[in-house]
Amino acid sequence: MRITINQIKDMKQKGEKITMLTAYDYSTAKIVDEVGIPLILVGDSLGMVVLGYESPIPVTMEEMLH
Repeated sequence: MRITINQIKDMKQKGEKITMLTAYDYSTAKIVDEVGIPLILVGDSLGMVVLGYESPIPVTMEEMLH
């Protein structure tokens, strides 16, 4: 299911709960999508959480696409 920024805004204005999960890699994002979570947070925190970097700064796009 695709959700737009306007839909998120409407949900917030109505006081509806907004469900979102963080995915640190493709495999996790695929699972989150398959179970129907409407929003997936993808970010460079992968570097610290998964790759052990001291900050997210050195994370490359290639690593995020992993």
